[in-house]
Amino acid sequence: MSSQLLEIRNLKKTFSQGGEIINVLHDINVSVEPGEIVALVGPSGAGKSTFLQMVGLLDTPTAGKIMIGGEDMTRADDKKRTLYRRELIGFVYQFHYLQPEFTALENVVIPQMIAGKDKDFAETRGIKILSRMGLQHRLHHRPARLSGGEQQRVAISRALANSPSLLLADEPTGNLDPETSDIVFQEMLGLVRKVGIGAIIATHNLDLAAKMDRVLILQGGTIQ
Repeated sequence: MSSQLLEIRNLKKTFSQGGEIINVLHDINVSVEPGEIVALVGPSGAGKSTFLQMVGLLDTPTAGKIMIGGEDMTRADDKKRTLYRRELIGFVYQFHYLQPEFTALENVVIPQMIAGKDKDFAETRGIKILSRMGLQHRLHHRPARLSGGEQQRVAISRALANSPSLLLADEPTGNLDPETSDIVFQEMLGLVRKVGIGAIIATHNLDLAAKMDRVLILQGGTIQ
């Protein structure tokens, strides 16, 4: 087993458009250690979302390797990739994508039950995580009754509910006002550090990026 949580070697991604080959990403080499929080910054269209989709096993690279825990996931079949996504990776997006018919607690409990957790265990863990995010008084509110910041905190709690080894966040506070963004971001970093997992967090906010352990700059299709 590798000492690195994540190792990316010579990663490349190309698309074909109108008969033209477009190089979106090339020659990317990145490693993330357990417990390390890494910022990913770069201009719009630089390929940050594409990069995170490949690391999250939602897309496959044109060339190169993505190693998780020392295992080459670029060679894994769809079944194994799905298993790894469910058990090892947590996702947070710019929009919360909560299920509107369920409460905050239910939105955190259901993914755990899908992963095979007992309902009582899932509820206990859900309450614990949501309380750490300052939502102990909002457990039984549906998303429509939550503020934007509260909704995103539920989404972060959901991403961490199954104890992933790696958190991937794509502009997780991009839809929030600056003050709420800073509060939610600090709570997310605090919780990620507390549970001790690795994270790659894409953001346009350089002040927030500076609060992480390391900053990767994605520009011109590669890491500068």
